[in-house]
Amino acid sequence: MRVLVIGNGAREHAITKKLAEGEDEIFAVMSRMNPGIAKLAKEVRIGDITNPEIYRDLSKIDIAFIGPEAPLAAGVADRLNDLGVPVVGPTKALARLEWSKAFTREFLESQGIRGNPDFRVCRTAEDVREFCRGHPEVAVKPDVLTGGKGVKISGEHLKTAHEVEEYALERIASDGLVVLEERLIGREFTLQAFSDGNRVEVMPLVRDFKRALDGDKGPNTGSMGSYSCPDHGLPDLSDSSVQEGVDIMKATIDSLSSSVGRFRGVLYGGFMETDQGVYLLEYNVRLGDPEAMNVLALLRKPLIQVGWEIVDGRLSKTYFERMATVCVYIVPKGYPTDPTQNSEVRIGEIKDSQLFFASVHEEAGVIRTTGSRSIALLGLGKTVKEAREKVYNDTAKVEGELFYRKDIAANL
Repeated sequence: MRVLVIGNGAREHAITKKLAEGEDEIFAVMSRMNPGIAKLAKEVRIGDITNPEIYRDLSKIDIAFIGPEAPLAAGVADRLNDLGVPVVGPTKALARLEWSKAFTREFLESQGIRGNPDFRVCRTAEDVREFCRGHPEVAVKPDVLTGGKGVKISGEHLKTAHEVEEYALERIASDGLVVLEERLIGREFTLQAFSDGNRVEVMPLVRDFKRALDGDKGPNTGSMGSYSCPDHGLPDLSDSSVQEGVDIMKATIDSLSSSVGRFRGVLYGGFMETDQGVYLLEYNVRLGDPEAMNVLALLRKPLIQVGWEIVDGRLSKTYFERMATVCVYIVPKGYPTDPTQNSEVRIGEIKDSQLFFASVHEEAGVIRTTGSRSIALLGLGKTVKEAREKVYNDTAKVEGELFYRKDIAANL
């Protein structure tokens, strides 16, 4: 079997590593050389992974897995489907769930799917002012992909009403519209699920740590680490709230299948548990990063089998090991605001955890940093404490102008 993996981050390294457990031949298309993926792949192509033309002579591929959101938003799944390659990843029309916040809110509203907060798709300054008059605290959401850094919230990123209006109008000027939502207060959680457009198979729940510094201080990042529990739930999160989130995702998948198309891939729902119930914060249409490392390490069924079940529309029950995981990201000094770039990363003998290369590049055998996260380490154990001890046994063995949070899952 010839399997194509698209993307070059730690998430894609985790996908590749899981696929490499079988005997299939792996081909990789990356925007930058990930040394971990390259070591596992039979053939590597470097280029613009959002350009459909880079895939023009890949018709002999049997199945493809798309990792990041950008190629999905660019219609790469459509291009591969045209070449006769089945894809674990949605078409461009279905990927709108992630790259268009306006589409998602309006779709849920039109289909009668619960989970929307009060919102408005704003195209003018008056739209913005009118919504803000009724909602003194809001979330301002761009209607384009922003690498997870575009959403800004009153009282956190935007300190005054003037700053809210200014940022909203800035997004309207650049994108044509902006989505304003009431600010929700509660506990955030995420759900990841495989789906073949009919069945929804939820993975173990994972909690991540967005702030750069210990104690949940510092700026927001792509994530500094994450953990999952051996029972696949999360502390202080009720089963009823999880079920509400699952119901919202299932209703979304069903409505898409009947109106837009059959969703084949991974749906990631970000939710907020509040006193008034569970609300959808956003959808992603791919595995999270670092959440992919947590869940794929526990997956008992071969990933290639899951992929075929998804594209063939016959997804069956998916089982995961009853173990805990802890993932810690090691990042360049100054990340995310002023990261040290092109500095050497030295890796010693990693004994107790799994290593995943993220946003690094290799020159003459030397691993160097870029402007984003560098290395992810993942520990597994019977308890979160055991998994945490394993991963932190190895963090000091990754040396350079780097840092990491020392309190991931510290209180469990």
